[in-house]
Amino acid sequence: MSDRIVESTIVESKTEESKALESTALERTALERTAVYSFDEIPYTKSAEIYRLFAQGKVLNKQRYDDVQGCLVDDDLFTLVFQKITHFTLFFKHMGYELKFDEQGDFYYTQDLRDISNDESDDNAMKIQAVILFIGRYYATIGDLAQLADPMFGLKEVDVDALKQDDMLASSLKALRLENWDKALEYLTSRNLIFRIAKDKYVFSNAAMTFLHRLIDAHTEFVNQD
Repeated sequence: MSDRIVESTIVESKTEESKALESTALERTALERTAVYSFDEIPYTKSAEIYRLFAQGKVLNKQRYDDVQGCLVDDDLFTLVFQKITHFTLFFKHMGYELKFDEQGDFYYTQDLRDISNDESDDNAMKIQAVILFIGRYYATIGDLAQLADPMFGLKEVDVDALKQDDMLASSLKALRLENWDKALEYLTSRNLIFRIAKDKYVFSNAAMTFLHRLIDAHTEFVNQD
């Protein structure tokens, strides 16, 4: 009698597992069909622009700086990805990337599915974190960090000049294989982490501010452990 109960339990378990797998397969098929049909709804020029953006190692912020209006405005590419997230998630998956969204910073980025951790990505992350932290440490001595993301304030020419005068920071940049502060700021700008709004004036994106606050929190937690 007990053997029959065990056999019955095993059969039921396998049946439930099969149903779960079948349900997952159906959901995946439905998503893929949705993505295929959505190609007709998305301008190919926008899709190509979004692909190039991520291929260049950039993040896609919810807002971008508009030179004409002189302020931060909603980015239409971000809005498109947000509205068609199923399409772009599967699109980038087929291209070998995982499309990720940072809720705290309101930005999208991609990660290579083949190798989540590699030397190149680690090197890029180190450069980004170090430069952002260098700027944050300096700015904390002269004003409110929140002003870095405000186009009315931001990182001004006088601030860039002050950073350039710090020999220790200059040596640190060279250790990161960044020749000078012009190259360091260009590095962040090329990845949409900061926006150049005038000659030698920059404003942090939400992504950069999120990274900065996380670095500060991590440093504070490390110090408090001692």
